[in-house]
Amino acid sequence: MLLLLTACARLQALPVDSLPEDGPSVTSGPAAVAAGAAADEGVELPPSLVTLDEELLGGLLNNGRDSLLVVNFWATWCGPCVREMDVFRTVAASLEERGSTTRFALVSVDATRDRAAVERFLATSGILLPAYHLATPNPSAVLARTVPGWPDIIPVTLVLEPGGAVRARFDGVLDVAGLHAALRE
Repeated sequence: MLLLLTACARLQALPVDSLPEDGPSVTSGPAAVAAGAAADEGVELPPSLVTLDEELLGGLLNNGRDSLLVVNFWATWCGPCVREMDVFRTVAASLEERGSTTRFALVSVDATRDRAAVERFLATSGILLPAYHLATPNPSAVLARTVPGWPDIIPVTLVLEPGGAVRARFDGVLDVAGLHAALRE
């Protein structure tokens, strides 16, 4: 499947230092109120959607932490991408049970105007992994500059070492066994 993206309005950039330590968090507004109420009831809410531009995406891919980072590029309109979300949910849960420090980042390449669709998908799908939205007028060009050998298809998943070296790359749909194999030390 070819990645077809349309030009979108320019978004305000956040400094690289503003990327959340352990993924996005709810800090203010209606989502924060809902998060507080949900916490009182013991209900987990999906993470808020953090906006990325090219600079912030580069910072994320540099993986400045001391653990592996799994980055998945996906879109709500991509059927294989949506089906693949269960792979990340399953592997993340398995790793958490074993005390792994591996982190996940789901990077949506949906058009800027489709941000609400991404938020709805995350809210209704039960995906509780850190989620980002690459909001730029030309996501395909940004990815070609930022991800070496970008195939111009989705889904694409990178397993990044600390410092950003690519340990494994999956162009197209991956499975639980393949991701687990890439994460073995």
